[in-house]
Amino acid sequence: MRLNRIRRSDQLYVKLLIGITLCIVVAIFVSSSIYYFTFARILQNDAFESNLANLRDTSRTVAKTTDNAQTLAFQIYRNSAISKLLYYSNPNPFDTQAAMIDLSNYLTTMPFIHSIYVYNPASGLYYITSQNGQKGIVPEHLLKDKSIAPILKNYEDYQPFAPVPRIIATSDRSEEETSVYSYLCYDAIGTSQTINSAVIVNISASWINQELGQHLSGNDQTLYIDDHGKVLSARDLRPVPLGDSDRTLIGQLVEKEELGYRVADFGGEKSLVTYTAPDAFNWQYVRITPYSEITKKLSGIRWKTLLIACIVLAVGICLAWLVSKFLYVPIDKIRNQMKDLESEKRNSSYTLRQNTMRKLIQIQEFNADLQAEKLKKMGISFDFTKPYRLAYLRIDRFDQLKEMNPNDLLTYKFAIMNIATEICSRQYIVDSIDLDEDSMLMLINTFEDQPFDWSEHVLMLKDIQNACMEYIRIGLTIALTPVSSNPHELHDRFKLAKEASNQRFFVGRGAIIEADPIQSEAKYCFPIGKEKRMIEALAGGKTEEAKALFDAIMQETVPYSFPVAHSAATHLSVTLDNMLMEIERNGSLPLGLGELVIPRIERYETLEEMTEAFHRFFDQLKTKLVEKRSSKQDDLIRKINDIIQSRFHEPNLSLNYVAEELKMSTYHISRVYRQQTMSTIVDTINAVRIEKAKELLLATELSIADISERTGYTNSSYFHRIFKKGIGVTPTEFRKSGRGSAE
Repeated sequence: MRLNRIRRSDQLYVKLLIGITLCIVVAIFVSSSIYYFTFARILQNDAFESNLANLRDTSRTVAKTTDNAQTLAFQIYRNSAISKLLYYSNPNPFDTQAAMIDLSNYLTTMPFIHSIYVYNPASGLYYITSQNGQKGIVPEHLLKDKSIAPILKNYEDYQPFAPVPRIIATSDRSEEETSVYSYLCYDAIGTSQTINSAVIVNISASWINQELGQHLSGNDQTLYIDDHGKVLSARDLRPVPLGDSDRTLIGQLVEKEELGYRVADFGGEKSLVTYTAPDAFNWQYVRITPYSEITKKLSGIRWKTLLIACIVLAVGICLAWLVSKFLYVPIDKIRNQMKDLESEKRNSSYTLRQNTMRKLIQIQEFNADLQAEKLKKMGISFDFTKPYRLAYLRIDRFDQLKEMNPNDLLTYKFAIMNIATEICSRQYIVDSIDLDEDSMLMLINTFEDQPFDWSEHVLMLKDIQNACMEYIRIGLTIALTPVSSNPHELHDRFKLAKEASNQRFFVGRGAIIEADPIQSEAKYCFPIGKEKRMIEALAGGKTEEAKALFDAIMQETVPYSFPVAHSAATHLSVTLDNMLMEIERNGSLPLGLGELVIPRIERYETLEEMTEAFHRFFDQLKTKLVEKRSSKQDDLIRKINDIIQSRFHEPNLSLNYVAEELKMSTYHISRVYRQQTMSTIVDTINAVRIEKAKELLLATELSIADISERTGYTNSSYFHRIFKKGIGVTPTEFRKSGRGSAE
């Protein structure tokens, strides 16, 4: 099966060729790794043999130098002139000069000797000849070489004629130092066991290194571990600073007392550590070689091998792709044609099956045997001659799903049908039909003749609902019909299931509805009286009362079928529509029907949802009515004020005059004006006239009688009384006080 999938996906040859390329690359990697570790082992052994030979040469050179130093020391002791320097506390000057000449001759004939000390403890003098550094007869307290005195004092700590590595001064006038191997030849006869005389031969360490041909300036290090456990550098005989791990490693090598090598970290770097066994002087020699130096050339080969492997892999992948395209050329057309034919056959087969089953549930009279044979030929497993049930599936919140995923509705419905078929087919034979936008029908052969048992199928239907919610987040309402074995009842059962699914309006979303045939139903009578009271309450602004009446009307439809609720809701929507039109036509209140949308039952899936929509509509309607009425009252107040402002000078201006001008009753305009302004129309007329009179009193020289006439008062005494009542002073007093304050 996997090979067929690879072949169908055009990847067979590509995978084969890439597999071969990967095998080659893996072989290169594996073989290179084997060669690398093998050659690394060989180079490691070669480096060990080379280092060990070098260390042995070093040991032999030191031993040979020791023999030469021992021979020289014995010759010096046997020299008669020099012996006087050793044993006489105050030798003859001529003997001293002869002895110093002999010492110089020894130094000249042996270039590897750095210096010779002849020490007489009795006189406290050193007779020194040197290649460079301090020379001549030097008192002990003026000696530059301060380290020789402790050695002579503790001579018992050193083996006779064993090399003593030291650092000594090279010049009288400088701080330069040089590394030497010192050899002691002394006379310590007597009960005091103190030195009576001594000859110290200092051999230059650089001369020994030069003779060995060591290139100690490179990355290699040669270390000496002397008989006192000191770790010295072969380059300059200075103590080597060691970390804790390096000191532990050196200690382990000393403990073994045998030659060998070890690959370990030294100085924080992986190194090959070669070491010798203790020699005759109990010295050990250690060579530190960085491991990178050993595998330097081999690492270059390794990187070249990796580069070759990467190139092979890249070229192999490209060739695999190109060759696969070439190999697929002759069969590509055939494959595409077969794919198109399979797709066309699959699509047409599904369409034919769906159309056949849709037609089957729509027709009422048909030949059962002929239709059964037709279904069998088309591969439809449902058999209506055997006991069957119909399950009508409706998608909850379909409008939201359609708005959010308008292009995926068919995919979602296929998914629902596949889930339902998969779950039902565990027990029964099932086929599915795609019906309306939000509906599907399951044709289920249950193989049961007994009466309908609801509990046997409710769990299966719950599984379908839960699976759809879990995998595709879609809720379902399902209506299931009773068992039937009559082929000719198929259409009636379909209608029964469809009508039963409408009961979702009452029971809510996600319900499992038992589609029982309705035997009898009491006649429903629409409550006209409640509807009338609801309209009156809405018109009077009593929204809560209108909501309660609407709820009561719709609750009365619950015991009946969905068509009854549909009819009642439609009747209410039409009545509300007529009410709005009547208000706009007769009440001079344009409400804006485009803003107020009357709910329609077709838009809602449940009674609760529709009830909430109607309640919102009632609230919006009340808001509109209040806004429009308030606007009309404001307009009325403005008109009244305009009449007063423009006609205050007319004597007949009064409440009746304003009512006649507006063609309204005095009671209505008086009530509205008082409610909106907290004042009467008559008081406003008098207030406007008094303000105009005040302006004339201050701005003109008109008489009081003329001013009263111009402000609408025909009786000047009445004007005096009204003015004093409103202002607190008479017109004459007001004019005097106003002009006096101005002056």
